[in-house]
Amino acid sequence: MNEFNIRLADQLVVVLGFLLFIVIGLRCSKDSQTDEGYFLAGRSMPGWVIGFSVMATIVSSVTFLALPAFAFGSGNWQNFFAHFGYIPATVIAVYIFIPLFRSTRVVSAYEYLEKRFGLWARMYAASSFIVFHFFRTGLVLYAISLAIQSILQTDISSIPSIIIIGGVLVSAYTIVGGLKAVIWTDVLQGVALIGGGMICLPIIVSQLPGGFTELFEVASTDNKFDLGSTELTLKGKTIWAYMFAEFMILMHLMGVDQTNVQRYAAASSDKAASRGALIGCLLAVPTWSYFLFLGTCLYVFVKIVPDTGLAGLSPDAVFPRFILTQVPGGLGGLVLIGLLASAMSTLDSSINATAATVTNDFYKRLWVKNRDPLHYGKVGKLVSLLFSVAMIGTACGIHYFRASETLDDFQRMILTVFTGGLLGLFFLGFITNRVNSKSAFIATATTVLSVVSWLFLISPTGTQWFPKLSGLMPDNFWISTFANFFLFVLAYALSRLLGAPQKNDLTGLTLWK
Repeated sequence: MNEFNIRLADQLVVVLGFLLFIVIGLRCSKDSQTDEGYFLAGRSMPGWVIGFSVMATIVSSVTFLALPAFAFGSGNWQNFFAHFGYIPATVIAVYIFIPLFRSTRVVSAYEYLEKRFGLWARMYAASSFIVFHFFRTGLVLYAISLAIQSILQTDISSIPSIIIIGGVLVSAYTIVGGLKAVIWTDVLQGVALIGGGMICLPIIVSQLPGGFTELFEVASTDNKFDLGSTELTLKGKTIWAYMFAEFMILMHLMGVDQTNVQRYAAASSDKAASRGALIGCLLAVPTWSYFLFLGTCLYVFVKIVPDTGLAGLSPDAVFPRFILTQVPGGLGGLVLIGLLASAMSTLDSSINATAATVTNDFYKRLWVKNRDPLHYGKVGKLVSLLFSVAMIGTACGIHYFRASETLDDFQRMILTVFTGGLLGLFFLGFITNRVNSKSAFIATATTVLSVVSWLFLISPTGTQWFPKLSGLMPDNFWISTFANFFLFVLAYALSRLLGAPQKNDLTGLTLWK
């Protein structure tokens, strides 16, 4: 074992992978000088490339690590069906979101909201996106740094150094090459993610005396395939809570999140954009299911096979250590690249999308107008650099101050707080002609206050001050579902009560015009 605690062959594969990503960034830099080149890849990307990029972005390191860890530990398959919410989310995106975004030729998803409801809607949505990804990128970078620290078997104090090195590497090709580099590296990272995971299953099964038969028998006996509670209640994390919460998250990511709207806009045609969304779905759903199954396989492997060195490790540490100790040298490096790629594809997308949002929704819209495309391209690169620094700082902050929530739950809580009702606001714009700016604003403000109140009531302080009211509140997994429905219904009702139908020209902004 060398000083890095990783086999030399694995080190070489990882280093070559990073060098390839840097080369792609440099090759794409010449096409990323203007704002359209930097943020939209010249609107020239083919559908299959968009599809791999969408998949690699959504299947983050939280998925790569959290799903096997959850299935390996005390968890079961209670979130299995939740992932299939991606299918209807994609269908809605293909028939509603993509045509409208493509026809309006927006650079930012939030340009649409200004056209439909006014500047306040654009500023609210853009600010929510920036704040959410400020925390999300830090969370993802922190999660992958935990895995690397486990693989290296270094002291916990080494995590900040790992965060800084990893953040600098992923930022380098993103800042230089723009969205074109992000999308092409996402293709390679998506292949590495899927291929790396596929390598592990035959290694596990080959060492089980009874093969697949024993695997399913042991897992079934220990209830590792249990789908969780099907009780019709708003209390607890039932299968229904997971399904509705995940569907809302996927609808948000596929429909109104800038990381994917950019990809729709970057596609070479409407057909390519739709094909990309469908390919992303066809790749992501089996990938999620596979990694959940892989966690169950690891559970059986550790229980049945002696002297693996994995027994007694925390669930989060088992998969990384399995890669290092059980996968042959060289192949282990490919799996490590898959692990790293699951984080990199999320981080690079968020960096570029946040830069696009800051540049177009704030800098270009409010502060410095009518400059040449090269100027806005340079601003985009500067914002990418500043956001990368903030990402690294956030990851270090999570390391030092993170509470007891799991990474997956923490990510869901962040999304709920900073995007409460935003999906409902977009749907108001897309499928209604009547709702105007005033009704939408009142409904949005009311929804945000309601979400904050809900979170307060279920907090320790809220429970202490208002125990009876707190006891009536549903599980926080339901917040995003109720928030979006509440905003939509309230805004539509207000438009009827206030008697002020939409007066602006809505041509091209709704399904009906």
